[in-house]
Amino acid sequence: MTADTHATTDTAPAFSAALPWVGLVALLFFVNYGSRAVLAPLLLSIETDLGLDHAQATRLLFLMACGFTVSLAASGFLLSRVAPRRMAAFSCMATGAVLMGMSAVHDHAAARYMFVLMGLAAGLYFPAGMATLGTLARQRDWGKAVSIHELGPNLSFVAVPLLAEAGLRFTDWRGVLAGMGALGMLAGITFACVGRGGRALAEPPSLRGFTGALRSPLTWLFAWLLGLGVAGEYATYSVLPLHLVESLGLAPGTANGLLAASRLVTPFAALAGGWVADRMGARRTIAACLALTGIALLAMAVPSAVAVTAGMTVQGGMTAFIFPAIFKELARCYPAARLPTVLSIATPASSLVGTGAAPALLGAIGQAWSFSAGFALLGVLALATIIPLRLLPPEPRR
Repeated sequence: MTADTHATTDTAPAFSAALPWVGLVALLFFVNYGSRAVLAPLLLSIETDLGLDHAQATRLLFLMACGFTVSLAASGFLLSRVAPRRMAAFSCMATGAVLMGMSAVHDHAAARYMFVLMGLAAGLYFPAGMATLGTLARQRDWGKAVSIHELGPNLSFVAVPLLAEAGLRFTDWRGVLAGMGALGMLAGITFACVGRGGRALAEPPSLRGFTGALRSPLTWLFAWLLGLGVAGEYATYSVLPLHLVESLGLAPGTANGLLAASRLVTPFAALAGGWVADRMGARRTIAACLALTGIALLAMAVPSAVAVTAGMTVQGGMTAFIFPAIFKELARCYPAARLPTVLSIATPASSLVGTGAAPALLGAIGQAWSFSAGFALLGVLALATIIPLRLLPPEPRR
């Protein structure tokens, strides 16, 4: 952020007065994330209609992740020329337009182009949204603002499958995408007209800062931690409907309802994660979350509806729980001036892993063997990631 942004943050109103505008930015995040998340409960219908197999369908998600990563990587430069509030509003309007275009796709080739465009449009939001959020709340209220902002994606996990299933009772997947696209455009236009904050331009990233961050092992550790978190948040969510239908024999409507129910805990987990990290320490919280996530993913590989349901619930909760601890540890390890540069590297890398490589890997393993084997592999990776946490500097004694 620029000095002007910090000044705005310091002189921002009390949190109670800023809450409606923080909530409006969180609504943008809900729509932005929901625009991508809605593809998961519809993936089976898209597969059938376009004549795709599991690997081809999940490869579409990888193409979307590639576009998303490019946008994230470019956003640091774009925000030095475009005000954050304008970019956030544009991202929502653009994702809405792409969803409406996606509803008219009738072949695999056109679908590939539309998924890339979706990633490019959606990837513009997060840096712009966070920059906007930083001008709305005082520094001492930043944790509360981030917690409310994180409700956006976590509520979308619950609401989007239910909205998709309700929409499929009246129309097909094309109609659901068109409706979600209209909602995205409306949200973006509304924020552009009445939203507040995010008027200051960012400073252009420095080449020296990038070089130093690229050479730091901690940068790649945080990229991997964020990547695992995003994979747990998005990749497993994306293929779970296919797994529940194919491996457990559930009806598509039942699978989407079960998926939504398993994510009911995530909004509460997102709010509680920061509080526990403050009390327990961020490093310990991350380690505990990784352990529980690994165990939950291994449970999801068991051919039992009870084990899969329990694993889904714990895994979803731990994914939401870990993010406040990761961002708290990032703030502890890096000064504020270096943090944007580190995030401009770690966030695109984690997006490529979590929203691209992980869904594609799960789809390929599901096509060749089973989705259970893919979940077991992710569980082992989560448990193994506890080891490199030793690279983090020791936490101060309490």
